[in-house]
Amino acid sequence: MDMSLCILLCLILQHLTFFLLLQTSTAFTDPKFEACVPKTCGNGLSISYPFYIHGIQQPFCGYPGFGLTCGNNGFPILNLTNTQYTIHEISYNNESLRVSNPSFSNSNTSACIAPTQNLTVGKYSFQFGSNQRDLLVFYGCNLASLPEEMQQHRLGCYAGNETASVVGLYREDLEFLRLARDNCKGGVVSAKVEDVKEGVQQALNKGFVLNWNATNCTECASSGGRCGFDSDFYSFRCYCIDRVHSAKCPTDGGGMLEAKSTTYTQQLLKNGA
Repeated sequence: MDMSLCILLCLILQHLTFFLLLQTSTAFTDPKFEACVPKTCGNGLSISYPFYIHGIQQPFCGYPGFGLTCGNNGFPILNLTNTQYTIHEISYNNESLRVSNPSFSNSNTSACIAPTQNLTVGKYSFQFGSNQRDLLVFYGCNLASLPEEMQQHRLGCYAGNETASVVGLYREDLEFLRLARDNCKGGVVSAKVEDVKEGVQQALNKGFVLNWNATNCTECASSGGRCGFDSDFYSFRCYCIDRVHSAKCPTDGGGMLEAKSTTYTQQLLKNGA
């Protein structure tokens, strides 16, 4: 057989094989890659790794302890110390989120507020962001026995006694704190707010910032993958179109096959020459 004809037939066969391999690779999509597509609770806030929404996304799409629920208002909810916090913003680049306690952030000061638990975060999952202020919430306060200037710190009536009030004070307001400790009989809990110049109610409405601790997703996401976590092996996973990888997706499968095809073609031509 003529050498040039042989080379031509080999090239045709090789490119046909390449085409079939490419079609096969693009026809199959890994189910975990499909399962971990970002979702929302209805307000448009995209939820993806390290978070996942219970009942909507699979746990393997997020990091352990980062499961969320959806509130009636369409906002995602994060549970901290058995208290539900509304998520207003998520910055995946900065690995932070802004949340507020809906019990305190109700702008209607006629609403009665039930006691909540002290806010604490574990060092392994979340940490308070910078420029956060400590705020103490006092329950069962008799405003008649408190200075008039403390009226602006009233958050609402006390659910345990509607004739009493709930008052929020910054930790550095030492004189107000002393008066509140003497006159508020319903207990006190700690809270966090951003360091803003607005009043206490406005600060509680805005909420505070948390930074999260979880394996970074940048490398996987940049390679076209979706991040997740394997709880059986307790390790990070990168879900790619072809299959699951440990850190990132490989170079585009078509590109790799095309490169091999070009190299092989050049080798055939060289041998034929």
